[in-house]
Amino acid sequence: MKNVQLVRLTSGEELLTDVDLNGIDTETVFLRDTLCLIPAGEGKIGFMPFMPYTKADDGLELDMKHIMFMVEPNDMLLEQHRNATSELAVPAEKKIIT
Repeated sequence: MKNVQLVRLTSGEELLTDVDLNGIDTETVFLRDTLCLIPAGEGKIGFMPFMPYTKADDGLELDMKHIMFMVEPNDMLLEQHRNATSELAVPAEKKIIT
């Protein structure tokens, strides 16, 4: 089960990512399927892969000292993360046409 969180780094970057708290080790966190939120103007945001020029496809470990906070994202961001990280196109919800 994914634990998607909105993570603000001390550098100011905001990440939408699947967080694994590494069990007992509370000094690091493991991030998977990480997207960086990019302001797109007029109250909109865009997404781009975090560190796309690396071989960190399986995720990366980050020291907790680099994290300001983690919060649960709203449903819209969860849906965007699911669509961006899924290999299948998944509809938002089933709608019945009447």
